[in-house]
Amino acid sequence: MYFVYQFKETEDPKGLTEALWHHKVAHQIIFKDGHNELWLLDPSQFPAVEQLMTIWKDDPALLQQAKPASVVRATSKGGVLSQLKLSPVTTILLLLTLLVAVITQLGADIKTVGYFSISPFDIKNGHIYFYDLAEVFSKGEYWRFFTPALLHFSVLHIVFNTLWIWDIGGKLERILGSVVWSVGVVIIAVLSNVLQYQISGYPLFGGLSGVVYGLIGFAWLLPVLSKRWPIIISKQLMVFFVVWLGIGYTPFPEMLGLGSIANTAHTIGLLSGLVLGVIYWLVTKHRQS
Repeated sequence: MYFVYQFKETEDPKGLTEALWHHKVAHQIIFKDGHNELWLLDPSQFPAVEQLMTIWKDDPALLQQAKPASVVRATSKGGVLSQLKLSPVTTILLLLTLLVAVITQLGADIKTVGYFSISPFDIKNGHIYFYDLAEVFSKGEYWRFFTPALLHFSVLHIVFNTLWIWDIGGKLERILGSVVWSVGVVIIAVLSNVLQYQISGYPLFGGLSGVVYGLIGFAWLLPVLSKRWPIIISKQLMVFFVVWLGIGYTPFPEMLGLGSIANTAHTIGLLSGLVLGVIYWLVTKHRQS
């Protein structure tokens, strides 16, 4: 991280940080010695930050219309390759998800799905036979607690999840670092999958939706707890996801052709993300003090 600017006590960094995220400038607001400080992840984006800060100081209202030339060049020049470099684990997760979608034919190849489901299963005479969690654990197939997150059963399903992981997950990885981000994703995925299985009692479910909800909960809560955190999830977007979570408990998604939704995984994912947000805030707050 590279230090850029120390805000005065009368300066609110909120408008600037929203503009920086809008222009895909990875950064962090850190509260230190009684002042908010702006830190930048990629030093090549200094020119873009300087232009946006000049506009912010002159007239914050103009930030929404700002199109700094350097930002445009950085986006066209770096673009996807820049994000791949800055968010390697997010990229690996998405590539694995796409690979699993291909080899399982989006769930159509039921035999291959069995390698990634939370429990191995057999289908005989129209009945499905599978193991409980204790048996899965005793068999040493620990990967099954995570791999259901890689399973998707429709194009809409995988597109929705991967786009949010790419956007929100990429931003969080750049802020938290790849190791912390990876641990958080594994925790959210495992908790979502295990509790979904325990409550539903059925192994044929999957998707990154639980992880998406966990990342959204985490990203939404941190700016509430700490002013140094950039706003990634707006209030409107958070309301949308909560409303959609509620809709998932109705027959409406199936009426739209989206199939049955693993609502427990979504809910547990969101709660896990919120809890991890509180834990992360407490840990980092203690370090700063």
